Amino acid sequence: MKRTCSVALLAMMLVAASCSSDDSSASTSATDEPATTSAATTAAPTTAEATTTTAAATTTAAATTTAAAVTTTVASSEELDSAAIVGALASDAFEGRDNLLAGSLVAQEFLIGQLKQFAQPAFPDAQGDAQFMQPFPDGTNLLAVIPGGDLADEWIVVGAHYDHLGQDCGGDAADLICNGATDNATGVAAAISVARSIVADGMPRRSVLIAFWDAEEDGLLGSEFYLQNPAVPVAQTVGYVNFDIQGATLLPSLATVTVAVGAETGGPSLVAATTAATNASTLETVQFSLLFGQGRSDHANFVTAGIPAVFFTDANSACYHTPNDEVEIVDFAKLEQQIATATALTRDLVATDTPPVLDPNAPASTYEDAVSMLVLVKTAEPDFSLLGEAAAASSTKYLADLQAIVDAGPDAFSPEAVGILLGGAVEFVSALSTGECRNYAPAG
Repeated sequence: MKRTCSVALLAMMLVAASCSSDDSSASTSATDEPATTSAATTAAPTTAEATTTTAAATTTAAATTTAAAVTTTVASSEELDSAAIVGALASDAFEGRDNLLAGSLVAQEFLIGQLKQFAQPAFPDAQGDAQFMQPFPDGTNLLAVIPGGDLADEWIVVGAHYDHLGQDCGGDAADLICNGATDNATGVAAAISVARSIVADGMPRRSVLIAFWDAEEDGLLGSEFYLQNPAVPVAQTVGYVNFDIQGATLLPSLATVTVAVGAETGGPSLVAATTAATNASTLETVQFSLLFGQGRSDHANFVTAGIPAVFFTDANSACYHTPNDEVEIVDFAKLEQQIATATALTRDLVATDTPPVLDPNAPASTYEDAVSMLVLVKTAEPDFSLLGEAAAASSTKYLADLQAIVDAGPDAFSPEAVGILLGGAVEFVSALSTGECRNYAPAG
């Protein structure tokens, strides 16, 4: 059964006010990994992968028989820009990219075609496209490598989930396909663009693993499987950059606002690097603690495995998990700016002398989260009227509550204030996600 909770910024803030400040998702539970990777080489498929190949192949047999009937509008061997990648993945030809179904197989072929142009296979001992594929019972992850230089035995992972909901998101007989343009064709396009920029810069100091996760919509299953069966050592993976919902807008006033979640997991160095990276774009990137990601995207699995992560996202709109999440609602100018920010951060991570180290004692929520939320809600205030009378009233009250928390200062940031901060987010998220599904990008 597909998950129905949001994977994006604001909906992922829905957390009980009574949550402990000891965030379990920031724990350092170790994931044992096979020592199969050397400095600049890639690992062969693990035993677990081999044992799941048969199961995955059996499960996808029916899909394979129909995959030939699904044609793409763009040749996978052609190097595409981010807009063309989104256009292809979110087209009806990909049938909503549901894991184990025909559209997913077409997506795999398409993405492997893109990866082959600039990256090396993660599983060189396999044959053909299988060199890029990590099958598991619920789908297939796609993995590729950019070898590093003097720090090649250290790894940065850049990833996004490529699966979506197929025809399982409502709609009517006129349109049943859940195209998933912002969730998460744009995230995949961002990851490819960032990786290509790293290659264009020349050999990075650290190696880079590009990862496209399957079955994220079923509970982060692809990244979970990977961390149990890593292609590169988890202990030598120093950071993860995650994309889930990019190029999305909620209101005219929020068209140039986006979010980064979880930088504090890597301590002051990752916070500083993320803050510096936001200067590479014209967007206002608001930062929140890991708790505000609410464990709803693949970064959560990495943090649980002890790997610092930054999660780039937009909020889920009224288009989220509906057939209306089409290419037409994507703000491609915003997407390019988000790519600029993420590229700047990734460049820092592959080159820095002070890589992030997981901070298991990072607080679950801070006064700075209240400041960030105040910025977000105050920015949206001019368009409260678009949310309906009741939602506008609750949002206005939340804005006043946030202002009071911020005015009281960090020394007064109590559990009660945390409750107000998080509880108020519930209604605000609901308001933002039930409006009109449209692209609010500025004209021109």
